[in-house]
Amino acid sequence: MSKITLPDIKTADLERINPLLLPLPWLVVVVLVIVFVAMKYTNTENAAITEQAAVKAFPHTFITDVEVRHYDVTGQLHYQMNTPLIRSFQTQAKASAEDYSLFQTPVFNLINDPKKPGWLVTSQEGRLDSNNEWFSLSQEVVARQSSEKQGEITITTSDLRLNTREQFAETSKAVTMRAAKSQITGVGLRADMKRDQIQLLSNVKGTYEP
Repeated sequence: MSKITLPDIKTADLERINPLLLPLPWLVVVVLVIVFVAMKYTNTENAAITEQAAVKAFPHTFITDVEVRHYDVTGQLHYQMNTPLIRSFQTQAKASAEDYSLFQTPVFNLINDPKKPGWLVTSQEGRLDSNNEWFSLSQEVVARQSSEKQGEITITTSDLRLNTREQFAETSKAVTMRAAKSQITGVGLRADMKRDQIQLLSNVKGTYEP
């Protein structure tokens, strides 16, 4: 039986046979570099998430005791808005279309004709998105109009979208409308406050006291 003698393979020969095989010290260095890069990337990503969350959680600016008046082309007062606090938020590090402002207990006085009664609209909170003319009012929304002929008309709902320039309001929520001797409930509303036209959209029920 013949005997086969294997050649003596040295470390240099192994490196030539498998280029990917690294000496142990260099392998440790490579692993440490990879771990360091991964940790740095994770910390940077976490810092960015934390910064973005902080931007969303805290207002970018705030204004107290605000009164806004808007006049029409003839110089007549068109509407007035009062609020004790406006907080403006930036959702990104820089200004964007997703920015918005929150209004604390806003009060809107809508005046179409100085000779006719206007509408007074109040809520616990209001929101105005960037580049938007619609206020989103929420929590105890009340719209009132008083006149000598019709008495006081009161509309209550939980959420209302209000366009102050067009003096138009709408909601898809439950609505209760009360007058001197009547009460009407429904779901959904469209109100043209310029023309005093109010439309309840569905499930309309009413009671009248003679």
